[in-house]
Amino acid sequence: MKSSRNALALVLLAWLYGCSGDKDNSEPPAQLQPLKEAIPLSLEWKLDTRAASNNAAYRLQPLHLGDRVYTIDTGGTVSCVDLKRGRILWKYMTGLKSIAGLGGNAESIVATSQDGDIATYRLLEKGLEPTWQIRIDSEIRARPVVDGGQIFLRSVDGKIRSLDIADGSQQWLLSRRVPTLSLTGNSVPLVQGRTVYVGFDDGKLVAIDRRSGQIYWEATVSIPAGRTEVERLVDLDGDFVMRDGILYVSSFQGRLVAIQAVSGDLLWSRQFSNFQAIAIDDNAIYLTSDSSDLWAIDRRTGAAFWKQDALHARRLTAPAIVSDRLVVADFEGYLHWISRDDGRLVGRIRVGEERSYVQPLNWRDSVLTLDKFGLLALVSPRQ
Repeated sequence: MKSSRNALALVLLAWLYGCSGDKDNSEPPAQLQPLKEAIPLSLEWKLDTRAASNNAAYRLQPLHLGDRVYTIDTGGTVSCVDLKRGRILWKYMTGLKSIAGLGGNAESIVATSQDGDIATYRLLEKGLEPTWQIRIDSEIRARPVVDGGQIFLRSVDGKIRSLDIADGSQQWLLSRRVPTLSLTGNSVPLVQGRTVYVGFDDGKLVAIDRRSGQIYWEATVSIPAGRTEVERLVDLDGDFVMRDGILYVSSFQGRLVAIQAVSGDLLWSRQFSNFQAIAIDDNAIYLTSDSSDLWAIDRRTGAAFWKQDALHARRLTAPAIVSDRLVVADFEGYLHWISRDDGRLVGRIRVGEERSYVQPLNWRDSVLTLDKFGLLALVSPRQ
């Protein structure tokens, strides 16, 4: 069963992300059209962070801490980059076959691997110092979350763990059944106060007491429907968000919902298919559909403010909020600036030639992007 599930997962991975050289036999990507009165953009710097081949559909999200960013590649090399100068300050070889981004805080870095390794390192000025390493019996495809001395770890086998960051000891474990077929990614746990919110492959969202691992409530975001296993996919793989006590969660081939964080009560829902992160401000949530259309949704009612389909099928990342605009990266190395007010395309710059799988990062109203081969770039609007 495990071999069969892995084979099916690889098929789904190729279908969703276009692993074979980014070729896609479905809809052709929209052709880019000239922009009128485009905002001027400046490529501040770019550099190659890889020490091993990264040609895979993995969300190796950089870890941003202060004026530095930390990346890891599929060979396990951690690079520390000075954001101000665009320089690699040091590299450290972990030896891990990493397929998820790093977790961490100002004192420690946590790295994981496809073999189930979890390793922590003390963060030093000129490198890392190993502290402990353990192994679990599962792949890890979601970056670990470090909060208040705890590591929250979601693994492919449907388990969520709390580990003590000091020594790796397990504090609690919650396990859920994994469907026969599911997407290869996992959503990152969301920690808010005493509660950890976790999305699972069966379309369920679960609220957990971070101290004991006891379940407060669970809510159904989407119910599997259809005759085939592919049609019944409803994974909660996109990172969800919370604002003013309300959770906003989306599923693949399912729904976008607003849920009361305290009780799990459903406030509103609408049909939507998404497996990427959600961005949010005071008025709206912003997300990329699985067909690469950008949407702005009223977070109070679920009604659409606007939809932008000029980048249809360009295999966009999740959007990042940068000042009064959104920024996404596409499969040809372009970064696109979109007005938050009405969805107009207002800027574009090409920083490389390869696809990015990870959501851009906002640093001082500049945009940090990482492509699949480890090209890290910083772009700023010019005054």
